[in-house]
Amino acid sequence: MENIEKMIKWMSDRKGKVTYSMAARLGPNSYDCSSAVYFALINGGFLNTDKMGNTDTLFAHLENAGWNQVQADGAGNYPAKRGDIFIWGNRGASGGAAGHTGIFIDDQDSIIHCNYGYNGITVNNHDTIWALNGCPAITIYRYGKNENNQFPPSPTPTKPKPAPQEQQSGLIPMSGQFYPDRELAVSQDTNPDDVASPALDYYLPGMMIHYDHYIHSNGYVWISYISHGGVRRYVAVGPDDSRTDTTWGRGFFN
Repeated sequence: MENIEKMIKWMSDRKGKVTYSMAARLGPNSYDCSSAVYFALINGGFLNTDKMGNTDTLFAHLENAGWNQVQADGAGNYPAKRGDIFIWGNRGASGGAAGHTGIFIDDQDSIIHCNYGYNGITVNNHDTIWALNGCPAITIYRYGKNENNQFPPSPTPTKPKPAPQEQQSGLIPMSGQFYPDRELAVSQDTNPDDVASPALDYYLPGMMIHYDHYIHSNGYVWISYISHGGVRRYVAVGPDDSRTDTTWGRGFFN
């Protein structure tokens, strides 16, 4: 559809050329996640030029403009397509830093979005970024009232249940959001010298890490959370020196 391509082109033309800002969000040199999507929608002819809102108002603006929610299939997956728009966060409470939005650019979960983590408009894998941000609630919209957005239930394939992960002793309950000031590795344990346990992924400076526990182990303090796959992950956030000014970011006792 020509309108979809115009919408995506607006984002692509600014990829790597603008910065992220919630204060100066109306361009031309910086945008936030929702203003970028709004301008893209306007460029595609889906919204009028007077429609400018935020992540939370985007739900209603899309629905009023002929966009429909994509329903999960029988296996619980959302079969996103090029041109679909995602919104993270619960409707009515997804404004500001509580929500995020962007556009799918293919059928393999690649998204283009304006984001704080990379300080601008980038292309990333949706599921990777979603998991790194704690798997927030998600709504996906697709344009066109005649689109086949409803998927009949299908039998859920039988899968072997994963073996329960052994809970590491010493975990201390505490919930929060940590924002690293450098690249931090995601690990499956708290042994930084374990060659059999390489980094599973990385958080970049400024990306949000939702955690629910922390632990002192092997000379470091680690925050911990349950990943999208249901297993516990660990991120070292500083030396275990009883100080808060040596933490590699903010959001953990500082």
